[in-house]
Amino acid sequence: MQTSHTIMEIMEALVSAQSDTGTPMEQAAAKKIISYFAEDPYFRAHPDCFGMEDTGDFMGRPVVWALKRGTTDRALILTGHYDAVEIDCYGDLKPFALQPQKLREEILRQKLGTPAMQEELASGDWLPGRGTADMKGGLAVGIFKTLTLPEDAETGLLFVAVCDEENISAGMRSAVGLLLQLRERFALTYTAALVLEPQLPLAGKEFMVYNGSIGKIMPVIVARGKLAHCGEPLKGLNAAHLAAEITARIDMNTDLVTEDFGLSSPPPAVQQLRDLKMTYDVSLPALAAVCVNLLFLGGESITENAMKKIRTICEEAVSAVMAKYEAACAFAMQRNLLPESEKLHAAPRVLSLSELEALAAARNTGFDDWKAERARDLKTAIEQGELTLQNASVRYIQQVIEFSGCEEPMVVIGIAPPYYPAVCNAYLEKNGSEIIEKVRDIVEGTYHTPLSVIPYFTGIGDGSYMTCTAPSQERALLTDLMTLPASIYDIPFEASAQLNAPVFYLGPRCRAIHQWCERVYLPDLEHTIPDIIDHILGTKAK
Repeated sequence: MQTSHTIMEIMEALVSAQSDTGTPMEQAAAKKIISYFAEDPYFRAHPDCFGMEDTGDFMGRPVVWALKRGTTDRALILTGHYDAVEIDCYGDLKPFALQPQKLREEILRQKLGTPAMQEELASGDWLPGRGTADMKGGLAVGIFKTLTLPEDAETGLLFVAVCDEENISAGMRSAVGLLLQLRERFALTYTAALVLEPQLPLAGKEFMVYNGSIGKIMPVIVARGKLAHCGEPLKGLNAAHLAAEITARIDMNTDLVTEDFGLSSPPPAVQQLRDLKMTYDVSLPALAAVCVNLLFLGGESITENAMKKIRTICEEAVSAVMAKYEAACAFAMQRNLLPESEKLHAAPRVLSLSELEALAAARNTGFDDWKAERARDLKTAIEQGELTLQNASVRYIQQVIEFSGCEEPMVVIGIAPPYYPAVCNAYLEKNGSEIIEKVRDIVEGTYHTPLSVIPYFTGIGDGSYMTCTAPSQERALLTDLMTLPASIYDIPFEASAQLNAPVFYLGPRCRAIHQWCERVYLPDLEHTIPDIIDHILGTKAK
């Protein structure tokens, strides 16, 4: 089967459809993708084999899919995301950000970027533009290979394109259920899934394939102090001080680094640290919040262990703050600045969100109805763009603290969205090791390039939702600690466990994704990756 479109033409057309993540603009890319299948002779003859699945996304962003069946029930999944990050960072080059060829010419004409970048673009092997690497180039390969798959191929191709990967992976979390429906509807056996994400250029010129995907949790911590005038600070407790001490102990803490198969996760980074005062006044901040980006590797118990460590760190931070407070009080009382009766005599409690909710429920018989009403309000605010999921998480914890009626200082720990489980094919019964060897055949045997097999893709990605080895354990953990209910944010652990096909990240080499100088290595797009897919399928390139 032939197509009049080349990979390059498809990629440039996709890039031209601006699809900023988390916005309705993503729909433009979805419509462009489906047009290739709608005009193709095979799919016109088989209209039930492609579509735009409405998953109930509140922005109307669909899952685009197309199935080219083989002569057996086997099917290889090719998948990726059609959203891309913003183009404002291109500055004066913004008019060219979605026109790769013109952007390349302009960068060369103005001699922008590093000498290495100039040399790469002048060679013709690299093409800049928003999404060329991340990841409309990979999608173009997937579309092209699906359109050109011979009808006598034994193994078919199921192409799936999703929205929102650069945000909270709403697309893939919805697509997992669709993949199960398609498997049943067409009686398919999924051999593996290839996520056509770009490679992360760690070092050297080797070609990389990833055997899994790193995990991410976002601990959210709300500190409640005690309100007091700033002229009498020891009569209260500064929540900002508590949050700052927690931040200092978590940020870059290597005790929270995890390791698996010789790979290490990065140390954690605090993404938000702020008090929750709405206006200026001469009072201590009574509430402050911390949000942490914590990446992890390994099995399903790692998340639980990480949250236990976070709790211990919070307890140690509270002890350190209270030691400083006691010393300051002793100093003040010696100078008659603070009556003994007005100092704090109890350290703040450290609670998980579920413990705080249990406390609130014990004190208020209407807690369940109140919680359901808060969920509806928060969902509306999120869908109207008034709150991010992270800010909604902080607000919910704050509301539970207030509803509980507890007036004493405390530190409350939960998990805010997004949550990405760590997955690795090595933990699956069918780990797809033969896929790696077929990649090696092409990369090392045909192109004479060293192959690096990386246990986890460390850029965070949709592959996290395509396998699950312990759904009940994952579900219990999230139920206990997630700040927002499933009606707002959910993860399809049970469906992922039913899917459980090995997932590999196999995309082009690239440079500087998310930056104005983002660019993709064209020989990978036009030759290496298509040849690898052909070899996995046992077909010849067209």
